[in-house]
Amino acid sequence: MLSAHLLQRIERNWDRIAAQVIAERDRDPKLQHYRALGDHEIRARARDLAENLANWLNQSDEASLAAHYERLGEVRFHEGIPLNELIHKIIIIKRVIRQHATDNNPALTPVEIYAELDLLRTMAAFFDFVIYRVSRGYETALRREMAAEAALPADLRGQSSALRAFAS
Repeated sequence: MLSAHLLQRIERNWDRIAAQVIAERDRDPKLQHYRALGDHEIRARARDLAENLANWLNQSDEASLAAHYERLGEVRFHEGIPLNELIHKIIIIKRVIRQHATDNNPALTPVEIYAELDLLRTMAAFFDFVIYRVSRGYETALRREMAAEAALPADLRGQSSALRAFAS
């Protein structure tokens, strides 16, 4: 695979990528709920995405990746992270990884340019897949919570912290 060296650079430098994502999280007013998550969690997500990008490129088991990201969407719902922030954070990670993959590539040959474009195209498809699966998991958790809420007696409705976070 032509883009293997670019992918290895991403995998080797996931900690630098995570540091950039953490800095953006701290600056970005659109990510106020994400500030409640520790830096260790952001680092874990950045590493997870970098490693799973490699799995995706290697034609790994798509079903297990789908389940993984759907579970993540459910977890974020129960943590009270709004879906728009979840998606925005994934887009930031994508942008930082893309920037990291393409920076510091002076005097590329035509073959290396092709490899870089190939990686960027595949990476875009991977992050589209992640956003879809995370959203799907989030919505599944939301539907379950709404069904459970609807089954409660009227005087107990509105107590769900996850639904209150969703409504805000």
